Amino acid sequence: MGLRLDRKVTFLTAVVEENDAGEMVATEWQEGRKAWASYTPVSDGERLQAAAVQQKADARFVVRWHPGLAGVDGENRLRFDGTDWHITGIKEIGRRRGLEITAWRLKKAGG
Repeated sequence: MGLRLDRKVTFLTAVVEENDAGEMVATEWQEGRKAWASYTPVSDGERLQAAAVQQKADARFVVRWHPGLAGVDGENRLRFDGTDWHITGIKEIGRRRGLEITAWRLKKAGG
């Protein structure tokens, strides 16, 4: 991969419950697998391109592929540097060499 995997990330899974309207909603986020990742902020050009197709993208994370991460998708979140990130895209790098994850930062709790 050639990238420095020098940032620790944690993958989060939603704990869902039925609300009063009968809808299933996330009530909390449970920590799951941790991984070393590279972190690259998305450039302004990429941000404009993402806006054209109605996707938010603030950063790109790359992690080594692992069977425990094979099921990660847009229903999961990622926690990095004290902030949760909404996963907007995942693609496999090579044949099970790594995963490239695009995400946008959510506001910190209380912030």
